[in-house]
Amino acid sequence: MVGREQIAHLLGTEIWKLFTANVSVDFRGVHADGNVVVVEEQMRATLANGNAYDNDYCFEVKGGLVHRVCEYVDKAKGNRMVFGAND
Repeated sequence: MVGREQIAHLLGTEIWKLFTANVSVDFRGVHADGNVVVVEEQMRATLANGNAYDNDYCFEVKGGLVHRVCEYVDKAKGNRMVFGAND
């Protein structure tokens, strides 16, 4: 996704089709250098299929706006969480 509109649509609408309950965010760290701030977080939720979701993210903020979001995912773990598939 690139751009404010696509990101806002994902966070405002589409994400709630995947995460249906018990959404929580645990902030793990905030690091600043000049006008760049990096926020590390862990997100947990219940998925639409009933499985537990647990993943790490890193947000880069520049000039007060989110500049970049990195999602750190183990693909096999993500496949199990979202699709209930085995490795």
